[in-house]
Amino acid sequence: MSASMSGGASPPTAAPQGSNPWNAVGSNGQPLYSARNFFAYEADTLPSYPAGLAPGAAAQISFNIAGDSDFFWTKFTGLAFGSSNDAATLTSIPAVSLLLTNTTTGRQYSSNAVPIASMMGSGQLPFILPQITLWQKKSTIQIQLQNLSSDTTYSNVQLTFLGIKAFTNS
Repeated sequence: MSASMSGGASPPTAAPQGSNPWNAVGSNGQPLYSARNFFAYEADTLPSYPAGLAPGAAAQISFNIAGDSDFFWTKFTGLAFGSSNDAATLTSIPAVSLLLTNTTTGRQYSSNAVPIASMMGSGQLPFILPQITLWQKKSTIQIQLQNLSSDTTYSNVQLTFLGIKAFTNS
């Protein structure tokens, strides 16, 4: 993994140390983070789109990074349920495009919407980001989705952002 942090401005006093940016030290030489743990942020199209994501339809969802910690995004998973919501219609990689933006910094994570299969893995085999991405506390992450299928309505698209929740020293 890379020691650089992307996806938002670095904390003003942070300097990455070693290969793990969550081990950063402040300008006083003390660790920037007092504790850290595994965490997952979930973003789903339900209940905002109760009719589902119809063929050709678009959806916009967002979530906020908690105010008590920074988040280092490391892996990405998701799945979608077809119209009937039963196991037979479950697809691990839906025919959906994705445009991801940190609206706090204005940073997008692709030049245009990309097929979600290009960035997303499954719970059994998550997509590992090529670089650890820092989302600072209180950041807002916006997700724009579009159903590329001509015949499938997705009743729910569930996206899981896996990583490290790092609590700053006060």
